[in-house]
Amino acid sequence: MGRITSSRLALLATAIGFLAGCRADQATHAVPVALRLSFGIKSFAIDLGQTMQLAITVVSATGDTTAAPAGLLVVSRDTAVVRIDSDTVVRSTGMGSAWVVASLDTAGQSLRDSLQVWVSCTMELVPVFNPSTKTLAVGESFTPSLVLFGCGEHLTYSDTFQWSASDSTIVRVDATAGTTTGLRSGTARVFAHGTRFGSVGSMGITVTAP
Repeated sequence: MGRITSSRLALLATAIGFLAGCRADQATHAVPVALRLSFGIKSFAIDLGQTMQLAITVVSATGDTTAAPAGLLVVSRDTAVVRIDSDTVVRSTGMGSAWVVASLDTAGQSLRDSLQVWVSCTMELVPVFNPSTKTLAVGESFTPSLVLFGCGEHLTYSDTFQWSASDSTIVRVDATAGTTTGLRSGTARVFAHGTRFGSVGSMGITVTAP
């Protein structure tokens, strides 16, 4: 075997040093673990006026999950339909649908996820008479008011009413305005019938002698 010259030794040492440096550089510059942001669902429905707590997590490539850290940003694309309360609470504010988007910058990565929120409405109609009952003296008059609520009283509906009495000998009722006048002692009911919603209820009237 031939003798290794000093110049060849120097070249070999340089190569070994270069390889060692590459390995050290690879060890100190590890590829970051891939992460993604997740709502855990793609969409949900909520009643008008209700809230929903979002459970947003960071998910690794191996499936490990952790709660999203500080710095998470959650926004609504249509605040007329839903708004964000306390970072991760969705509150419905109007009928329709809207996208909610979450974003987070962490571990050198920009993460994002989105979901669609549908806001629906319960179908009940609640008539509220003001006052709910009334006591009149004979000859006394008053005009009731009526409001129609829906969606758990989060929506107000308009209508034009026709008014009538269960006993027109006890009270006289103006059909258009609803103004009610006591005629003689007794009890009766005043009914409201809407052009849009039909019969919506009644209120009790007591008439007393002067």
